[in-house]
Formats: sequence, structure tokens, C-alpha cells
Amino acid sequence: MSAQFAMPVIVSAIRDLITDGDQVDVPAAGEVDLRAVFEQVTDPRDRRGRRHTQAAILMLVQAAVVGGATTFAAIRHWIKAAPAQVLTDCGIRPAPRTGTPVAPHPDTVSRLLVKLDPAELDLAYARHRSAQMSEELYEGGELIGLAVDGKAMCGTAREGARARHRMGAFLHQDAIMVATCDVDGKTNEINAFKPLLDQITDIENMVVTGDAMHTQRKHATYLHKRKAHYVFPVLGNQAGLFDQLNALAWDQIPIGWMTYDRGHGRQEIRTIQTMPAPNSIRFPRAQQVFLIERHVHDLAGKPLSSIAVLGVTDLTAAQSGPRRLAEFVRGQWSIENRDHHIRDVTFGEDRCRIRTTATPSILATMRSYAISTLRLLGFTNIAEATRWARDDFTHPLIALRLT
Repeated sequence: MSAQFAMPVIVSAIRDLITDGDQVDVPAAGEVDLRAVFEQVTDPRDRRGRRHTQAAILMLVQAAVVGGATTFAAIRHWIKAAPAQVLTDCGIRPAPRTGTPVAPHPDTVSRLLVKLDPAELDLAYARHRSAQMSEELYEGGELIGLAVDGKAMCGTAREGARARHRMGAFLHQDAIMVATCDVDGKTNEINAFKPLLDQITDIENMVVTGDAMHTQRKHATYLHKRKAHYVFPVLGNQAGLFDQLNALAWDQIPIGWMTYDRGHGRQEIRTIQTMPAPNSIRFPRAQQVFLIERHVHDLAGKPLSSIAVLGVTDLTAAQSGPRRLAEFVRGQWSIENRDHHIRDVTFGEDRCRIRTTATPSILATMRSYAISTLRLLGFTNIAEATRWARDDFTHPLIALRLT
């Protein structure tokens, strides 16, 4: 469980449930209620004839996603099969005649998702996560890694149209989603960088990492204004800066940190060299430059691949030495496996053929939120976590109420 989030002590009961199979009651509504998040989003439906609140419907959809529903058909089935108590806990009101809650019709759910503004939903989720971050996150000068990375939703591609693209911000330590947004099909991730981070209330003391696309002077200046830091790789898209760094006397700089990993039939050695940024480096507030090399061999010692990455940061050597810089870079690289891969393999995002209106973006946000929710309960294997969530209709609600 992440030390960066203040979690209720009842989480220990969840762990007992997972290990011992005992029953745990759903926490009372209002302790940590995701419905308050959904109430911040404008309801796009006509006011006449509303039987179910928007918050209750979205709560059901999010619970279904946490429970491993990977398609809209699976979401509809989960909602239809949910017992009366689960519907009540999600906010579904009892029918006047029978006094029991009735699940919303699939068409009702579909019409809401089609009309919903994904940008509003993204902002509501981001505010929710920002509010959960403990004060310790911003006190004491501790540096917290925040990875910015994008992902194409391959299942949304169709003839004559590119796949939808989403970008998210994730905490390095636990791969917890903090914010997410659409990337306009007419632009690219560079222009989405600022709007994405604007969703997060406070990024002071955060170290923002990204791929080479985000090694932009305007990004560095923006982060400085918000009292955040950057660790960016430098590749060919910044040709002048790359040539300057590549020309430095790296052969005279000792290795500052080295790691060795062995597994999956190979050996991997990573090294990092750092030096103060020369005065000739024209990148906003650059303090250090670095060279990371990654050498992969098979178990017999035969070379398989070698990669060298140059980079720049505004962190001083006192703030972040070679080991910490290497951890920030590796934290960025790990997001591909810790979020994107899980969304595709466990939640079937690239296989999902929902392509129209805002629904693909809304479901993508809910998948990332589901992964973060299960991680905050202490799960490291998300496939195992979704199996636990599928075992009982109350389990997704327990997870959502606690995280």
C-alpha cells in the first residue's frame, strides 16, 4: 500500500478477506464515497423522466470495471445481475411500487455514457486523487516521481480515422493514476502536457518525467512556475541539445551508479554517469546532465542489445544523486508495463471495439482508476485482484469505498 495516500484502517480487514475468505461488510456510504466525484460532472440528460441519478449509474459502471468487465456487454451483464443491496449501496433508489431497487436499463446506461463530457469526468477523478494525497507528500522536501505518458487505444481505429489517444500522469512508486486526458486527434501529446498537469491541484516537489517528446523548453518553464522539477531524455527531436550532450567527455566521467538484474533468460546491466550542466546548455534551469547505458546479455554472456540515453534535469546533485536520477528514469519506463500493458491484457482495452462518441475515453479513465484502486488495496498482481473483485458483487464496492 502506498504511503502517499491516507487509507482507512479497514484495509486490514480487506487483506483478511483475501487471505482467509471471511465476509467483510461494505463500509457505510459517506466514508469515502465515489458518488461525490460523479456529482461534480454535469448530467447531460434531459431533466424529465430521470429515474436514476447520474452518480448512481456511473458508480455501477465503475464497480463493474473494477470487477473485471472488459466490454460494454460485460458491464451491462454485471449491472443486471447485481443484487438489490449492491444497487442500493451504489445509490439506486427503490421503485415506488415494490420498494426494491431496479437496475437501470442498458439503454439508459449507454445514453448517459454517450453524452457525458469526458473532460469533466477526468477533472473530477483528478481532484479526487489530489485530495487523497496526504500532506506528507508536499512536506519535508521529499521528491515524488510523476510519469507523463500516452497510449493509443488501438481498438478505436477504423478506416479513415486514427485510434483515439489518451495521456495520463502516474506516480512512479505505485503506478497510481493521478490525472488523465484525451489527446486531440488534430494535435499531439506536447499540447496536452500542460492541460493534463493543470488538473492536479499541487505538484510542488514532484519530479515530472516523460519521453523525449516532452523534452520541451516550455514544459520546463511551466514546471518551474509550479515549483516542480523535470528529468527528461534528450534525443534527435532536440538536435542541437543532443549534439551538445553527446559531445561531452563521458569517457572521463566515472559511473555513478550501477544495477544488475537477472531473469527471463537474460542479464541486464544499467549504468548512469552524471555531471553538472555546462553553461553552454541552453535548456531552462538545467543543473545536471546524464548518460544512462543499458546492456542486455543472455545467460551465457552473449550481447543481445545495448541502449544509451542522454538526459537533462533541473535537480541539483544535492537534491538527486546518480542513484535517484536512475530511479526517476526507470520509473518512467516502468509505466508501460504497470499501466498500459495491464489495460490491454487484463482489461482488454485494445480489443474493445467501442469507437463512437466519448464512451472509449470514459471507459479508459475508469480502467486506469480501477487499476489504481486495486493497487491501493495492496494488490501487485492486477489479474489476481480482478478475480477477487469478481468473486463477490460487494468486493468492487469495498475497493471503491476505501480508495
